[in-house]
Amino acid sequence: MNKKKTIIIVAGICAIVLIAAVAAVFIVNISKSAGADGDISVEDDSSSGKNETGADGDEDEGTVGDNEGAADSALSGSGGIGAEGGAAQQGEEKFFPYTIDGTALVVQNISSYDGIFLEDGSDGQVTGVAAMVVENTGDTNVEYAAITINCNGEILEFDASDIPAGATIVVQGKNKTAYQSGTYADCSAVVAEMGEFEMSADQVKVEETENGSLLVTNLTDEEIPCVRIFYKFYMEDEEAYVGGITYTAKLTGLSAGGSQTVSPSHYAAGSSRVMMVRTYDSAE
Repeated sequence: MNKKKTIIIVAGICAIVLIAAVAAVFIVNISKSAGADGDISVEDDSSSGKNETGADGDEDEGTVGDNEGAADSALSGSGGIGAEGGAAQQGEEKFFPYTIDGTALVVQNISSYDGIFLEDGSDGQVTGVAAMVVENTGDTNVEYAAITINCNGEILEFDASDIPAGATIVVQGKNKTAYQSGTYADCSAVVAEMGEFEMSADQVKVEETENGSLLVTNLTDEEIPCVRIFYKFYMEDEEAYVGGITYTAKLTGLSAGGSQTVSPSHYAAGSSRVMMVRTYDSAE
């Protein structure tokens, strides 16, 4: 992605932040090895959930890889895989873009990231963390992907969940691993695929309200003990997700034909996308 494209991304996300009037702003700075910088503003609404029916409010969690959970924007850089310097301990050198053997995942880039760390839900500030841009070029959704790559003899790990077919996602390095330029090799992935993302459309309806909350309505004539809503940050204009993590909002005791409103702490009105909706027979 060239510098002009990066500027468009920055402007687009800044506009989203202004329109949403969010409580916090994520400033993401991707430093390219060639010297150009790209920054992205993402927001996290930390308002508490309020229940219209008087039951318990929402519980917002962030998870990766267990399908009880797992954000986007496309970033670019000319450094990373195939950059000069360093030598991998083993394997053949990899270059952008690189299709991971046995998968439909294509690594577009690895760059340095400064800003909010999303992957563990802590939202702490980090500097110089490795960030990978990955595209799912297949026609099947990816439920979970654990990607490893060797850089100068050090293994970098990237975990992501709920990657739709054809989607692009930016994933920050697991354990906040520092970015380094050099020779990349031995890229592999453990991937779990799935069919359609479950939406439970015959049981519940989920709508975004004017104030950015989610209105959940029970379409059945029986109480639903528990509903979990899985969502990711998404940048519409660039058609990309930010963060390997998928966030989860939970509500309990959804009465027959009733509704509850939840305000998940990481949900950004107009800038998040509901990935899955699941119902459970137990409130646990």
